[in-house]
Amino acid sequence: MQQSRKPRSARALFFAKCVEDANAGGSVEDANAGGPTPGTSGHPSGHHQSLKEQLKIVKKAKAADARNLKKIGLAQRKTLANLRDLKQVGNFMLPDAPTSKGKGKGKGKGKGTTPDHRQWIPCPLLPGVPSTPPPRTPQPWEVVEDIIEGSPTSSSCLFAEPLPGLRRRRSASTASQANIRLSPSTGLMTIVSAECTPTSRISQRPTLGSGRSVLTDMSFEIDVNVERDLETEANSGSEIEDEDEDPVDTSVIINRRPDLAVLGEPTPEEAVQLQIMDGNEDQAIRRLAADDDVDVLNFQWSSDYNNFKGVRETFTGPSGPTFDHSHDSILQIFEHIWDTSVIDHIVAETNRYARQLQTKKTGVLASRMSRWKDTTSDEMWRFLSVLMIQSLVVTNVEREYWYPKYKQLRIGEIGDIMPFNRYLLLKRCLHFTDNATLPEHPSKLQKILPIVNHLNSKFSSLYLPEQNVAIDESLLLWKGRLSFSQRISTKRAREGIKSYELCESRTGYLWKMEVYSGKGHVHGPQEASADGVEPRQEVEIDEPENSTAQIVYNLLRPLFGRGHTVVMDNFYNSPLLSRLLKYKYHTDTMGTLRLNREFVPEALKVKTKKNMRQGEVCFSSTRDISILTYMDKNVVPMISTFHKPEVGGIAKYGYYRYKPKVILDYNIAMGGIDRKDQLLSSYPMERSRNLCWYKKLFRRLLNVSILNASIIYGHGRNRKITTRSFRLQLLEQILEKIW
Repeated sequence: MQQSRKPRSARALFFAKCVEDANAGGSVEDANAGGPTPGTSGHPSGHHQSLKEQLKIVKKAKAADARNLKKIGLAQRKTLANLRDLKQVGNFMLPDAPTSKGKGKGKGKGKGTTPDHRQWIPCPLLPGVPSTPPPRTPQPWEVVEDIIEGSPTSSSCLFAEPLPGLRRRRSASTASQANIRLSPSTGLMTIVSAECTPTSRISQRPTLGSGRSVLTDMSFEIDVNVERDLETEANSGSEIEDEDEDPVDTSVIINRRPDLAVLGEPTPEEAVQLQIMDGNEDQAIRRLAADDDVDVLNFQWSSDYNNFKGVRETFTGPSGPTFDHSHDSILQIFEHIWDTSVIDHIVAETNRYARQLQTKKTGVLASRMSRWKDTTSDEMWRFLSVLMIQSLVVTNVEREYWYPKYKQLRIGEIGDIMPFNRYLLLKRCLHFTDNATLPEHPSKLQKILPIVNHLNSKFSSLYLPEQNVAIDESLLLWKGRLSFSQRISTKRAREGIKSYELCESRTGYLWKMEVYSGKGHVHGPQEASADGVEPRQEVEIDEPENSTAQIVYNLLRPLFGRGHTVVMDNFYNSPLLSRLLKYKYHTDTMGTLRLNREFVPEALKVKTKKNMRQGEVCFSSTRDISILTYMDKNVVPMISTFHKPEVGGIAKYGYYRYKPKVILDYNIAMGGIDRKDQLLSSYPMERSRNLCWYKKLFRRLLNVSILNASIIYGHGRNRKITTRSFRLQLLEQILEKIW
């Protein structure tokens, strides 16, 4: 039987021709098998096309598609869209996906009278993953425990029965049910009969940690462990942390990042801005692709599950400290970072700046500066030790470290380390650059560049990261006037000084950082020349400027060729960048993705909450890149160079949840920078109020240095040490050195 022919305009479409060729060959896989791959140029031997020529061909094909689409009707467009979806995208449902009711937006699509043109496959589960969700596992707080000796056998119910004859007054907001629900961390307690004497006619609801039992005026004994849990629940979010009590073995801890944040759909204005920004980024990334034998712009997306052939790179480089630290003390390891050269530099610039201030002789400052005496290296160590004390014991008023209002609040004899007036003078004169040698138009980071460059060099030379590394932004709170201040709503600080950071995923070790200096920032080595212009590093290929791809290249360049896996979010990821890093530098990528980036399959770009069901997974792949979109509460697109669209599982609150393997790995590996920020926030060395932004950034860099030193010290040691113990011992050894 003769097949129906499409209109001439429809047959001229590029992707329609690909579908016809695939159908003629028998399958989509057969059509892609003979096509060009990342290892071949797709042209006869002896003929080499430059990147510029390849871009012209791609743009010409897209322009032809756009012209031809305008000539056909709506029904024909839907038919072509279905053909494209069938060729590029495969679909499957997770085993625990809710059953569609066929009502509402995005529910029941493809059911009823509307034919489903999508290509469905069985859910590809990893080995050992159950095909059906196992029954829910009861949580510890849901099982009634026998906490009183001689009490009746515990019940499996979730609520304790009220005492006979016990009546409590209820307010209008109190539930009518007499069952008592306890906190999940405390478990359930069996109530026994006891004499009670009401203290008032109105029953007060006790709060956890208030010193009263859960049932007011009732006498019974509570197990010590339960009482400790009650106290922990009451103090959640306080300065006391679990790691301050018991040593933590960072070698076996898996840093699990919270589940992917569910973000709402952007507004039309935000969508336009994102599209413009992503278009500029994609154009810059294309400049990364130098002329080579590889057809890097040829992305043949397929719905075939077996089309993806990517494997993870083998990690070939060593990891850990680059020097023998087995016999070094805590202070000696810290002095590897803050060595004599940087301390002497700070001392020299501080003394020079103090003399410059003395020449001004203005107001109260002149009377205080008249007592200035040049500082020394030992005094600078005293100053640093005072900053460390302030991170261990936080007080809102800095003066109260020396002169507390109540003697009970005195924090040791901090005045013996350094008098308060001398501390204020040093803090006022602390400086890192000679103002007299600054150019007419200095770099915005000129004031702090010597410290940033020194620490970047030390961090990367003293330690080598493991295979998994993460790139993300960090934000230092700053609410003052600053031309390059940034606002990121997803960060805890919300507003402040942004820095791009490369951290080890497991420990949070900061390996390299780049402070963002606002519009016109050059992504490269942050070194200022004599005229104040930040020079770019000479590289072998033409690299883009002012693009997120350049950030990735600058942070990762020393680690190329070692088989690292870099985990990034959708601010950095794109298909072309993943291919370049994989093929040229043997570096894998994994993370979230924006569907409007260039070279993302067109059939995936239209996936939204309206045409996907909860628990549905759509995937598309080339030979070296895999992309999938997972519909949870929102659409979550992911990209990887070594993950097949396979599904794993994880137990959460007793329920077994199915998720794609790439999402499970991303949640674990992306926690490096979050872990670093969490550990730093427990010991805030940066005070909330500072007059100079670069002095606050200096405090942050000192705080990060202590964290990195603790990671180096704990590497390879059988006896682990807590972060607080490390800081206390470091402070003690510094004071012993200068006294």
